[in-house]
Amino acid sequence: MREDETHSEESILTLDSDIAELERLGQFVDEFCKLEGLPQEICNQLQVALEELVINAIKYGGCEPREGAIQLSIRKDGTEVSIVLSDSGVGFNPLNVPSPDLTKSLVDRPVGGLGIHLVRHLIPSIRYERRGGRNYLFLTKPVKPESGTVSPEEATHADRDGDNQS
Repeated sequence: MREDETHSEESILTLDSDIAELERLGQFVDEFCKLEGLPQEICNQLQVALEELVINAIKYGGCEPREGAIQLSIRKDGTEVSIVLSDSGVGFNPLNVPSPDLTKSLVDRPVGGLGIHLVRHLIPSIRYERRGGRNYLFLTKPVKPESGTVSPEEATHADRDGDNQS
């Protein structure tokens, strides 16, 4: 387990590759949202998206060493929240996962893919890189300074390559 670090405008959390770390992740995101005055709706969306991505890294990433395998950096820049999530797991671009066919019944759909689909809808800008033996996801979520909500013209969804599409 690692201690949280807070820099002038950036908060950093290092996690072990262990499901038990999800509690620390939740507390960290809550504290960040309170510090930045983000509305509960935005905080909830960040919680869901980051938990899904961290669970995937822990369960399927094969992070080695497990200690300190996941790092999260989050900051509010004006009207957006910028996040960098990295892990030491095997190379995997979650944006290459095809969108699930939501027209099929649950019985007829293959298992998996719904979490990444959900993340794409909660976080409008997502970019992936593999460098230095680590996976990096760069996430950006716009918020209006007065309300913290996304305006209709800002509401876009990341496509498979992480680029915005209207």
